[in-house]
Amino acid sequence: MNKVKKNDLIFEILRTFSAIIISFIIAFIIILFTSKEPFSTIKIFITAPFASSYALGKILTEAVPLLFTGTAVCIMIKAGQFNMIGEGLFYIGGLIGAVIVINISLPPIILPLCALLLTFCLGGIVGYVPAKMKATLSINEFVSSLMFNFIIYWLGLYLLGNVFIDPNYSDIATHQIPAAGKLFFLSYDNQVSSSVLIGLLFSLLAWVFLYKTKWGYYIRMTGNNERFAHYSGIKTKRTIVYAQVIGAAICCLGGAAYVLGNMYRFNWKQLPNYGFDGFIIAIIAHNNPLLIPIAALFMGYLRSGAAEMARLTDVTNEVVFIIQAIMIILIAARAFLYQLKQKRIRAMVEMEIKPYD
Repeated sequence: MNKVKKNDLIFEILRTFSAIIISFIIAFIIILFTSKEPFSTIKIFITAPFASSYALGKILTEAVPLLFTGTAVCIMIKAGQFNMIGEGLFYIGGLIGAVIVINISLPPIILPLCALLLTFCLGGIVGYVPAKMKATLSINEFVSSLMFNFIIYWLGLYLLGNVFIDPNYSDIATHQIPAAGKLFFLSYDNQVSSSVLIGLLFSLLAWVFLYKTKWGYYIRMTGNNERFAHYSGIKTKRTIVYAQVIGAAICCLGGAAYVLGNMYRFNWKQLPNYGFDGFIIAIIAHNNPLLIPIAALFMGYLRSGAAEMARLTDVTNEVVFIIQAIMIILIAARAFLYQLKQKRIRAMVEMEIKPYD
């Protein structure tokens, strides 16, 4: 059994790296045909994120929202739930987190921590609705959560433009976040916030929760086979609910952590897509919370390189979406490198089974 698990792990790692390499090759071919100086463009795309300490900090900053949403998606998918509400909750978490620290007076550190705690609770409360609808009424969580995204977004946009707007600012935005409400910087030079540490902490806690607690075991059992889990004595409906509630809470907290750590006002006038990006990160990490930081940093590297490429060359940063799309298609495709996996399994079986003398 251990050899089979090791073989599967090697196969998945090989599949992931192959998908990454193929997607890069296709992206480079596109650059060759679209750029006037393709080799210089490719060099900038690959090396720019490591060109300075600020560029390295940009990778970490880009990875922050992906840490939270990727971790949240991992927990929900482990329960077999494809809940998309993280997109709207990340948005509203950022807005409410900013509003809390602007309107409440508390000492530094305590103020942003209170905002994070309150947004975590808010996310859990909102996330409970589609989760309960799935558990009791069998309403598809994918459809209901997508609809909830728009409800949350339009409500948030109304509050931003009519209730919490700063009338003296030139754009639709909240008042400036006070210094006491900011998460502290790890480095002022490259603007890396402590929000990245919070994201890493939640990825670690999610792994401990899923693999070292009975509740995590219930989630994994329910996701693998809900009917079998039910007949084994697991309360699957309850498990379905709390898996989605926890994921929703993490997404909402992630929005607040990102805004309080990396922004000075909340001014999002459209959904930031970080909730949807969480599914990309979860797929690359094979739904393993311990691999979420690696996947998030890799995606942060791609986006940082694409931004520099768009700034310094004649190729736009949309090329990173091409890479993302190809990677996801190949990683999600069960048939990709399937024959190689079967060949390895046959070779392993032939080594185990020896003829009698």
